[in-house]
Amino acid sequence: MKVLQVLYSGLGGHGNVFFSMVDANDDNNIEFEALFNGIEDVKEEYIQRCIQKNITIHFVKKKPGIDIWYYIKLYRHIKKAAPQIIFLHGGAAALPAKLAKITSSSIKKIVVRETQANHLKTTIDWIYLATAMLVADKMVYLSNEYKQQVQKKLSWLYSKKNSVVIPNGINLATFTKTKVKQQPAIIMLGMQSRLIKIKDHLTLLDAFKTILQQSGIPLLHLNIAGDGDFKQTLVQRTKDLGIADKVTFTGMLEEKELVSFLHGVDIYIHASLGETMSTAIMQAMACGKPIIASDVPGINNMIANKVTGFLVPAKNATAMAEALVALINNPLLGNQLGANAFNFAEANYSNTKMLDNYKAIFSN
Repeated sequence: MKVLQVLYSGLGGHGNVFFSMVDANDDNNIEFEALFNGIEDVKEEYIQRCIQKNITIHFVKKKPGIDIWYYIKLYRHIKKAAPQIIFLHGGAAALPAKLAKITSSSIKKIVVRETQANHLKTTIDWIYLATAMLVADKMVYLSNEYKQQVQKKLSWLYSKKNSVVIPNGINLATFTKTKVKQQPAIIMLGMQSRLIKIKDHLTLLDAFKTILQQSGIPLLHLNIAGDGDFKQTLVQRTKDLGIADKVTFTGMLEEKELVSFLHGVDIYIHASLGETMSTAIMQAMACGKPIIASDVPGINNMIANKVTGFLVPAKNATAMAEALVALINNPLLGNQLGANAFNFAEANYSNTKMLDNYKAIFSN
């Protein structure tokens, strides 16, 4: 069975899910092909991993704003690839995919994995989703809560028969539990994501500044992994707060580097205004890290407060600082939260289970 995945070319959950599925395809009974697209060039790591796995790749670059030629090229690439299954990460390419299916006898099914957090969707995002719901043979949502929100918002397009919930999964053989450190000389805090406005890095930096000013706090350092158009704003913010020497921006990390990054973190923080289903949190949980995260959709259905992590209100630096101090002062609590998070990830976030669920809808 040939499955063409149409996914974003830059950093994000699309690539993580795609390669998690590829890694889980041990019996090689699915032939994966990748059509990367977007305003960013294809990540070099993606290219190298596709070469290693002998995966054919294509790339369609989009100009900012309206780019009709971009959609024409998507259609041509999809039709030329002639897969049995078109797997779309989001609905932006729904119309080119539908046209390719109509004009090609090989294409049997369009599967759309909806990814953008509902409360952060722009008008164009809702248009893409509505279009996808019209043309898809199967719509995949990442959680029941997310599916119900879409059903309520677009009830006139929603089809129970064509809708399924499949949570994301990660390679649990790659993201592995870290040995607990004994009284580290410097407590390392970390967050990894794209550096964009819908993350809440500014609150994280404000919280970090707050705890650095408190007496009795051990030596701390904050590592922020990722890249994006908000980076310079964040770098300037560290200078304005006088904490630039305590914050390191690592830039984009490849998967092996990311594993090392997480293993080196004592407390993982994920400040965000909203997610669909955070891959970064799954990875931190699989590494057994104590987590502090924003209490927003796409996160609060993954973390049980004070069981598998701490949830704090978004844009609330005081609450985030208090949670950080609580974990810094009580390492045993952090160890227990990390152990609980690891057990939850082991039970729920297997990429093998995810691929088995997708295989079922590819075949039926």
